Parts: sequence; structure tokens; C-alpha cells
Amino acid sequence: MENTTQITITDLDTIKNIINLAASRGAFRGEELSQVGVVYDKLTVFLEVVIEQAKAQEANAEAGETQGE
Repeated sequence: MENTTQITITDLDTIKNIINLAASRGAFRGEELSQVGVVYDKLTVFLEVVIEQAKAQEANAEAGETQGE
């Protein structure tokens, strides 16, 4: 059974894609667009930071494995 109490990075990326899709289909009124844009921008920056951190951790782990051999 899937854990429904946690949001993953993949879930957040999916939410970002849903916002993009909804905006492209005209789902938001003009007066709502700035609020949607602010949330979208925050989400995009957050995901970029998290992905970079994950890449850095992965590179550090690989470097540690190489040094340990």
C-alpha cells in the first residue's frame, strides 16, 4: 500500500506540471495569475535546490566509495 501521508519530490514536480498545464488551458482568472506565479516560482526554486543537494550528496557518496577502495 502506498504511503499517503508524505509528499515526495516527485509529487512536488508533478504539482508544478499540473500548474503549468492548468495555466496553459486557461484555468486561472487574470487576478489569480500573480498568486499562482509566485507559488510556481517558489516551487521551482525549491525543487532546483533539492535536486542540486541530492546530486551533491550522491557525488560525495561516490567519492567516499572511491576513496575507501
